[in-house]
Amino acid sequence: MLIVDAEQAAKTRLKEIGMRITPQRVLILKNIIAMNGHLTAEEIHRELPSFITLATVYNNLKYFAELNLINELSFGSSCSKYELADTSHYHVICESCQQIADFNYPLLNEVEYAAAQVAQFKVHRHTLEFYGLCQECKKKNNE
Repeated sequence: MLIVDAEQAAKTRLKEIGMRITPQRVLILKNIIAMNGHLTAEEIHRELPSFITLATVYNNLKYFAELNLINELSFGSSCSKYELADTSHYHVICESCQQIADFNYPLLNEVEYAAAQVAQFKVHRHTLEFYGLCQECKKKNNE
């Protein structure tokens, strides 16, 4: 995605959810969109102008997550990672290098529906994570 497209996408998303559009918010969200991955607050901060503090990044990430604009991922690692909340997908996490890969499996929506019916809950979301070794770590460990 082009940087210009990422900036426009950031402004559009902020406007859609009724969030006040500030230069800091636009830049933070623009970088999340442009970098397109599972990012730590520090990784996001490194790509921003120096006038945006790490505290500002953390505060906005918390706010974005509360509004379901981004997902905060904490898979037992020491720091959270963030991604856009634009698609429903699951994660495979390498236990060695902490690499995260996305995958989609639509049939799990049926499991969510079944859980809602059986438990008589209104399910808002679900998560699923798999842990193992990525290709690189498998090679290193001769597995």
